[in-house]
Amino acid sequence: MVRLTMILRNLILLVILMNLVSGCLNNEWQEKEQHEKDLIQAYLSDHGITEEQKTEGGIYFVEERAGTGITPVKDDYVVINYVGRYIEDNEIHETSYDSLSEDWAALDYYTYYVFGPLKFKYGYSIAGINEGLSLMKEGGKATLVVPSDKAYYDFNPLVYEIELIKVIKDPIDYEKSVWKEYMAVKGYDTITTAYKDIYYKETFTPDPNDQNTAATGDTIIFWFTGRLVDGFGPEVTDERVFDANKDVDEDPIRYKIGESKAISGQILGFPDGLRTAMDTLRTGTHATYVLPYSTAFGEDGLFSTNYGYTIVPEYQTVVYEIVVEDIRPGSK
Repeated sequence: MVRLTMILRNLILLVILMNLVSGCLNNEWQEKEQHEKDLIQAYLSDHGITEEQKTEGGIYFVEERAGTGITPVKDDYVVINYVGRYIEDNEIHETSYDSLSEDWAALDYYTYYVFGPLKFKYGYSIAGINEGLSLMKEGGKATLVVPSDKAYYDFNPLVYEIELIKVIKDPIDYEKSVWKEYMAVKGYDTITTAYKDIYYKETFTPDPNDQNTAATGDTIIFWFTGRLVDGFGPEVTDERVFDANKDVDEDPIRYKIGESKAISGQILGFPDGLRTAMDTLRTGTHATYVLPYSTAFGEDGLFSTNYGYTIVPEYQTVVYEIVVEDIRPGSK
């Protein structure tokens, strides 16, 4: 009987404790909710944004420039430039603008982040971005005020400035058109420069009479720069570097031809198209490879799993510039 009484007393104490904890948690939750509401309201007032600009989904949409193209629907690909900031301290949450890199405190975590227009599959971002883009047309620009329940559920509301550069209905056809334009601009053709589904040019050959190319089992030591081929502007470009050891403080790549991975040195992904074309190279050669998406990073792209950001988008043509330092025969 005494034991039962003690158990009942302990249960009562536990219930009281749980109620106290629950009450504290509820109060803390309500305080955070109210703080977020105050932040949003102050921002709206400071920027002349009214309740009429609140959408059905619960964000505030301010059109800065009307687009003239099409509006994206789920599973289209979109290309955007953007910056997202926290309302509370105006700190950058994320951005595509290189001009803001020095102001982005968290950039140090994103070792291989590539600035510039972001291409991605529409409909799978945070709810606030999805809704904002659904209200835009290609060529448009808008500001989105995004409460945390439409973003990351952390009581930190965000403001995004987004420019919708392009809507892509078929990423494969689009990338083919970009690739063809790039090939024409750079003077490639599909016959004399074609090799194993990639396109290849020597830009410097130390000895034209030396025809001893690398072979399976040889170890090739080389420097490289990997670039994205972009078709977002008036003409295609290859200015954005996504990976390199040339001109940076890195070691050369050591790769045994025929293997799936490098022996040493840092290279992201090491796509099939680059590995399979290594037997075209000679010691001292400088060469450029154009890899269509299917021989590069395919329909998955190249993604950083550590911090969850895209390095090379899906369906992306890439270019590698190679400088061969040495080739060591397999027997050595």
